[in-house]
Formats: sequence, C-alpha cells, structure tokens
Amino acid sequence: MSIFEETVSIVKKAERLVIGPRVKSRWKSIESMIDAVVHVPWFLLTGVREHLATFGFALFLVPAWWCILVAIMWVTGGGSAANLHASNGWVIAGLLATGSVLFRLPSRSARLDVRPQQVASLAAHIKSVAQDEATIKLLQSGVAALDSVASTRIVRINWLLGICWAGLVWAASHWVLTTEVSDALRQEAMARVLGGFLIFLFFGVGVMSYETTVRIVKQTIDFAFLQASDVRGLSDGGLAAPGQVD
Repeated sequence: MSIFEETVSIVKKAERLVIGPRVKSRWKSIESMIDAVVHVPWFLLTGVREHLATFGFALFLVPAWWCILVAIMWVTGGGSAANLHASNGWVIAGLLATGSVLFRLPSRSARLDVRPQQVASLAAHIKSVAQDEATIKLLQSGVAALDSVASTRIVRINWLLGICWAGLVWAASHWVLTTEVSDALRQEAMARVLGGFLIFLFFGVGVMSYETTVRIVKQTIDFAFLQASDVRGLSDGGLAAPGQVD
C-alpha cells in the first residue's frame, strides 16, 4: 500500500478501537453511507459517554466535599451540619467538586479516556505496516496532515455556533425581552427563539462530543506511534501483544 493508504488505515484502526467494531461493506459507496449513518452517531456517542462519566464523577465528589466541609466545621467549632445547610453548604460542595474536575492533575488529564490496551493494539498495527523507523516517521507525518483537516473543521464549526448564538441573543433581546413589541409577536418570537435554542443545544452537545472523541483518537494515535518507536520494545523482541501493557 501507499503511504496515504497506510495512513488512512492507521486512523481507521484508531477509530475502530475507540468507538468499537465497524460495520464493513465490499462496496465503497455503501461504506460511505454506513459511515454517515452508523459510525458518525457511534463516534459522537463515545464523546457523550465520556462527558457523562466526568459529570457522574463530579456528582460523586459533591457529597465527599460536603462531608469534608462538615468535618472542618466540627473541628473548628464553626457549627453543625444544620448550620452548613443554612449557609448553602451543598452549593459550596458543588463548586468545590466542579473545581476538582476542572483543575484535575496533569497526570490525570493527560491520559483521560485513553486506554493502554487500545494504544498497544494500534502500536502493533503500526509495526505491521511499518518495518523501520523511517516509515514510521512518514506515517506519523501523514497522520498529522489528516489531523490538521479535523482541527480546521472543528474551528469552523465553533465559529458557526458562535454566530448562531449571537443571532439567538439578538433575536431574544429585540423580540422577547423588549417592551416595544406586542404580546402576540412576543409569544410567537419566544416560541421560535426557544426552538432555535434547542437546536443550538443539540448541535452544541454534538460538537463537544465530537471534539472529545477526536482528542481521544488523536492521543491514542500519538501514544501508539511513541510505543511503536520505543527502542526498549524493539530490544525486548518487539511490541507487547494487543491487550497487554508494558
């Protein structure tokens, strides 16, 4: 295969590892349709799942932080748990839990959602199509070229969402929040603005999920190339088998 075909095969392998098994077809036209109808939703759902896992972890931290606040109040003599309720202790605990998720340690955020088994499997695939270090470098450059296309698409979509949000704010301020229009026009505009907001929210969640899954695929590929180029792995007789971690 050419460098281009081998590069595409690496990206497809990474996508399959991240989102799960692909539905294959012998006809390329049908395969493109399957990608659009089946694999794109799977791709987005992977990002949704990771965001839900992060949200669930944040919810788990809320009672943990609340217990810590209660303990601090008891130790310092600041009052009881009832006083903590009165002072919006759960809100404070929620803010602290949010901060714990947003400002997680670099060692945690750097490997977030990247599975070592997937990295090892992709590294083995890279070694199967690249027998020397020079070919690995060429494939790595090819993947970087494809990645720039995905990054550009994400930037354009975010700009489009920003324009849509500005339009929604303008419509709400001129037709819903103003007192210079009639009640009938305000009610009609409110329904349309609400519908536009729901559509914006749908695509906003989709973009967030898409960005997350793209990041996971990119990091999986990056670490797989590093593992495929690992001199220690070559000196030990090759890469670990898929599913094993060095």
